[in-house]
Amino acid sequence: MKLKAHERALFFYVPAVVLLVAFVAVCVQAGTPWPWGHVVHEDRQHTLLATIFYFEHATRELLLDAVLAVAIAGAVRYFYPPSATAGAPDLARTRAILAVAALATLALILGGTAYLNAFGPYYSAEARGQAILDNLAQYPTRAGAPLVWGAHWRYHLIERFTEIMFAFCIAGLLWLRDGRPAPSSQRRGSSLYVTALGVFAVATLVFGVSTEPLRDPRYLGHQLRELLTHTLVTLPLAMGVCVVLARRFALPLAGVRSGLPAWPIYATGLVGVACGAFVFVASVVLKAQAYGQTTSVAALLFPHFFEHSLGYAFTSALAGFLYLLPTRKGQPG
Repeated sequence: MKLKAHERALFFYVPAVVLLVAFVAVCVQAGTPWPWGHVVHEDRQHTLLATIFYFEHATRELLLDAVLAVAIAGAVRYFYPPSATAGAPDLARTRAILAVAALATLALILGGTAYLNAFGPYYSAEARGQAILDNLAQYPTRAGAPLVWGAHWRYHLIERFTEIMFAFCIAGLLWLRDGRPAPSSQRRGSSLYVTALGVFAVATLVFGVSTEPLRDPRYLGHQLRELLTHTLVTLPLAMGVCVVLARRFALPLAGVRSGLPAWPIYATGLVGVACGAFVFVASVVLKAQAYGQTTSVAALLFPHFFEHSLGYAFTSALAGFLYLLPTRKGQPG
């Protein structure tokens, strides 16, 4: 089954339009229709091309993006589990392609970080060789800020939890719109989505719990911008990949409605909206914009969409691969 018109619009047209608008805004900011070599990033160091291939930033986003990918795959898989009869060779081939794509993107991110750490202009002699470990440990946040264990994770705490909630809600709303179809596979389960929640909780404890994400305007402003970026681009793109796969490999039982309850769909949606509203209101009240690396909203927002370019590819490929993971006895489910 092909994607429906509203699914194409939500999962692919919206991100495409957002990125197009962001590119036009960057062109205006740079004063040229060819801004690739112009410095556009808020740190006043990275050109647009260097922002797209901002390997160090992509490295410290890896754990956050992986958790989101697990949540998206788990949410779609819960409502649309792949069917064991849906063409196993085609399914295995598609899964292998997505695995290669995810690993290739991961290698590009880590390889680029290692190369720039060794030969790039952004590191002192004392700091060379530490970029990958420091970023995976969530030390760096912004240029000039002190390196603090787990600070980057806390920079994303409420925002990433919000998107995990939205992933389940959106997948559920899609399932409700389809008439609550019952799958032909009997291996429906919430284990993958629960895994995402568990990893998120454990990582939050490991990287340190504090009130900064709730009260510090720098943290709140950063989370608001991240929330806009990921709900408009990362989340729909990765969900779109999983929904495309669901339309191919999740075979419903004709005329049979599922008995799954609907309340978790609405509950996760309400929690997500409440968290997002808190970040927005708190950012406005505490004047978070004034604490950015620049006070220009356009400079803070539009180039940031391209800062996550590698993350879009990694999250989408990993979510698709996880959605098609086999279960016991090698059967998808």
